[in-house]
Amino acid sequence: MPGNAPRPAIYKDLSYSQLRSYCETARLGSMSAAAQTLQVSHPTVWKQIRALEQLLGQTLVESDGRRSEITEAGRLLAELASPMIAEFESLQLRFKEACGAAPRHLSVAAPPRSYTDDLLGVIGEFRAAQPSVRLTMREVFESLGNEMLEAGEVDLVIGDSMCCRRPDELVVEKMYEIEPMVIMPVGHPLAKVRRITPKDLAKYPVLNHRDSYPDDEGRAILANAGVFDHPDRGFDLVLASSIRSCVKQGHGIGLVGRVVADSPRDPELVERSLQHVLPPTVCFGYSIRRVSENPMQRAFIDLVKSRLQVASRH
Repeated sequence: MPGNAPRPAIYKDLSYSQLRSYCETARLGSMSAAAQTLQVSHPTVWKQIRALEQLLGQTLVESDGRRSEITEAGRLLAELASPMIAEFESLQLRFKEACGAAPRHLSVAAPPRSYTDDLLGVIGEFRAAQPSVRLTMREVFESLGNEMLEAGEVDLVIGDSMCCRRPDELVVEKMYEIEPMVIMPVGHPLAKVRRITPKDLAKYPVLNHRDSYPDDEGRAILANAGVFDHPDRGFDLVLASSIRSCVKQGHGIGLVGRVVADSPRDPELVERSLQHVLPPTVCFGYSIRRVSENPMQRAFIDLVKSRLQVASRH
């Protein structure tokens, strides 16, 4: 009988993959963005959404090929379906964890100074608490975070606002703050000053590159005080380790950061806080937008925040 003619299989039942493709399109604003996040082809997302529209009898997405506009009916479906998709993904992760099949590898990138000043204690604690997780730490240099994440080289980048050129394309989460410090050799004239100002810094050669301070306000304060205009200034350094070495050899003074207030001091250097005149450097966690989060990544982020946010407030 004509009324019993079978429909094409793609339209037969409402499926998880159809709803997932649709919810990602609604969240990101385009089918191509949804396809990239879901790691499927654009035609696959298009077919799944059109199948969903035929099944429900409603137009959900109006697309001009570049941008996808969600209809009123589409917004209603996204509101109803998104919690269901999130709950199903949570169920999958909980099931995998119960079966011992949850992701057990995590790759994290951070700037070089993070390993000397911030993260080593947290890394050791995480490895002790998660011995079955293979944690790989990489270095990220200025503005290369997007490329490392997009290439799948790392799952997470931790660093300041200069680590990723296009943070609007990523999931960004505040992690901790770095207190601005000035370092100088023992016996330096500034070692006798308890409350150092930018004008004080300008009296001596500062070894940092003039654009190395990651905060716009901080860069403006230093530039306006003429901190980088000393005639004897002969270095433009970025790495904290290089700055410390050159300060020890008497080439000038340097600007560095500190998170853990009671961390061991170098006996060859004198440190003074600049938090009364310069804003702190904020470190963020950057990751690719994904439908479901690696639970090991969340555990690492939470540990960093719990340890270093507390440290940076003292």
